[in-house]
Amino acid sequence: MSIKKIYYEHDAVTHTSVGIEYEKYLHQSQSKYQKIEVIKTKLYGNALYLDGCFMLSEKNQEYYHNECLNLVSKGTKNILIIGGGDFAIAAKLIKRKGIKNITIVEIDPIVVKISKKYFSNNFKQNKNEMKRIKLVQQDGMSFIKNNSNMFDCIIIDSTDPIGAAKVLFSKHFLSRCYKSLPNNGTIIQQSGSPIKDMKKIIRPLVKRYSELKFKDIQLSSFPMPLYPTGTWSFISAKRA
Repeated sequence: MSIKKIYYEHDAVTHTSVGIEYEKYLHQSQSKYQKIEVIKTKLYGNALYLDGCFMLSEKNQEYYHNECLNLVSKGTKNILIIGGGDFAIAAKLIKRKGIKNITIVEIDPIVVKISKKYFSNNFKQNKNEMKRIKLVQQDGMSFIKNNSNMFDCIIIDSTDPIGAAKVLFSKHFLSRCYKSLPNNGTIIQQSGSPIKDMKKIIRPLVKRYSELKFKDIQLSSFPMPLYPTGTWSFISAKRA
């Protein structure tokens, strides 16, 4: 009997692991910021892991991206994505009618390089679409501190608040985002699992948003089979 190869992501909070059966281990490298791994699976296609945490797959990934897209307001023209170096969200948004420009700020150039190789469909925009996507290789805090442009929507598509991503959940960073939005501009931030992260991520974020005078603050949860607890969330709000 053949032994199945299974990649496990262990969650220290819930003391549980999520495993995915894979056919081939495609890539492993260590960038300045994180460990990057790619595996090939039958059901999900290629799957990307950063520091042992599942990020995205080629197939059956629509829950996360579609939920994010649903939170982007109609009439949005200019979008800033903090993180998102895999181009998965940008590839969908750029095809939406009315969106003129997308700026992606990704701290890790290796993530972009690996994504181009193993998730190439996210980079197959036509020339007109590619002209409207700008990639900036910089950390999100530095970018937003020096930003003088206004964005109709800011999407924080980051990892959880660990290491370099921790600042993206801070009140100082969110205050700079507030200043980069027009009245009624939308902010959307991945906010972990509502089952396990309510105390450490979600409630502190909601408090910071409220203190900064964001309005219409809401938590949107959705299924994510390969994320810990199988349920994930976004917090969204508008500038008052």
